[in-house]
Amino acid sequence: MVVKGPYKIRREIEPRWVAEFVSKFFPDETVAYRVPLGPIPRHLIEEHGFQKAAGIYYPSRPKVDAVVYGEVELILIEAKLDKYFDGICKLVGYRALLDVTPEMKPHLNKIVRTIFLAPIIPYWLEVVARKLNVEIVDYCPDWVRKIWEERNKYWQPEYVAERERRKQVLRRLGFE
Repeated sequence: MVVKGPYKIRREIEPRWVAEFVSKFFPDETVAYRVPLGPIPRHLIEEHGFQKAAGIYYPSRPKVDAVVYGEVELILIEAKLDKYFDGICKLVGYRALLDVTPEMKPHLNKIVRTIFLAPIIPYWLEVVARKLNVEIVDYCPDWVRKIWEERNKYWQPEYVAERERRKQVLRRLGFE
């Protein structure tokens, strides 16, 4: 038997943040979101044709949050509310996949920029970004900062204690 739901509605924070950033800083450029990168297996292309093979293989390909297709630049953008190291390393991997991504062939003559968005910029992240040739852009709207602060409180002692108090009340009321 398969039990479905109830499901917690997922807040799509990073896609909204990236879209807002792109609309503010690249308003007149062509942009695509959740762009799959990497090669598509040849046997799938031979069996199904390129379009269908790309669709079949879509779930297996890594996806960059956004690609801005400028006249002379191709800009890869990734945002992370947390796990900054993962995000910045993803950008390096995405950049490495460009030349084996069939859909990117027309853009390989462009200058490639990689932009990373984070709500805070710790010093170690600046150091890593410099070494990996990734730009960190200081763009954190108030609504992103508020969500980040809310999540950042989770492991602070007073919030851990408050959650424990709530659990105890629920146990006393017979909910476990």
